[in-house]
Amino acid sequence: MSQSDFFQRYSQALKDIHASFDMERTQNAVVRHATSLFEGRGASLLMMSANLERLLISASFGLSESYRNKGDIDPRKSLGETLDKTPVIVRDVTNDSRIQFPEAAAREGIGAIVGIPLTAGSALVGSLRIYFPKAQDFDIETLTAMQAYGTQAGLALKKTFYFDSMKVALTEIQSMPLSSSKEALQTLLKIVANYGMAKGSGILMVDRKTNTLTNVVRYGLSDQYIQKGPVLAGLSLGEVVTGRPVVVSKVATDPRIQYKDAAKAENIQAILGLPVKIGDGIGAVLRLYYSFEFEPDADYIMWMEHLALHMGIAIEKNQMMIMLKERSDWYEDVLRDLER
Repeated sequence: MSQSDFFQRYSQALKDIHASFDMERTQNAVVRHATSLFEGRGASLLMMSANLERLLISASFGLSESYRNKGDIDPRKSLGETLDKTPVIVRDVTNDSRIQFPEAAAREGIGAIVGIPLTAGSALVGSLRIYFPKAQDFDIETLTAMQAYGTQAGLALKKTFYFDSMKVALTEIQSMPLSSSKEALQTLLKIVANYGMAKGSGILMVDRKTNTLTNVVRYGLSDQYIQKGPVLAGLSLGEVVTGRPVVVSKVATDPRIQYKDAAKAENIQAILGLPVKIGDGIGAVLRLYYSFEFEPDADYIMWMEHLALHMGIAIEKNQMMIMLKERSDWYEDVLRDLER
């Protein structure tokens, strides 16, 4: 492929992967253009699971169903680009110990693979892998172009993650029934954790009388961690006091963590705490818990602030619905008394 032809295709690829807020469309564009640009046999997007123990294929192009379903992909046994956060080149899949499923690769007609770690802002979200039909070397210009394309793919995915999570969260809030508000909030927490690459999340209500935080709804956290002891609003993180997001990027050494042993046992290495406004004041906090050390960037925090805002709207809506129901029940009781 000539240089001018490559840049023309590259320009079109960038237009396509940035053209939509739809996640499926964006992911499909990423793998389709990766295959075409670099003259591969196919490509796949692999997303990290919340516990970082698996890579899950979320989109692919040019690969058979049997290859896509070959088994769970372990980041420690397969290439390793997500562990080292650097591109990995497998020039010959028949002679490389980093191939987790060599027989499946051989049946698929794959001779070489390049794995490029993908980040969405400050968060590592997975990998873009490009597959080639025969063993081969890659020159520095091609590898540089692949990395540049991976950067653009990460930015495109970041946008769709943010948009999709907002859309799903708002849909859940609008359809929240009074009878199952806790279940709806748990669904919202699952949305927040999964999109935010966190191992778990929780809503803690502020008790002004005792100055403590009570964990009312959580996702991905054990009962043992939840029952670790009273959480003091003034000592734990401090988002209630400051009214601003608080980042604990290294739980093991941060003095704002009340229960370091419990966090270690739960494999919590970083926490993001966000104040949740209910009515005129901060009535709760939204916390995300990560199984890796993490320093979120400004965009990530702003994204989670918007989700925290919607959490507050959901809680306030639920409280208003309860008040209306109680008032309606009171009127019904009064009317019954008058009819007697």
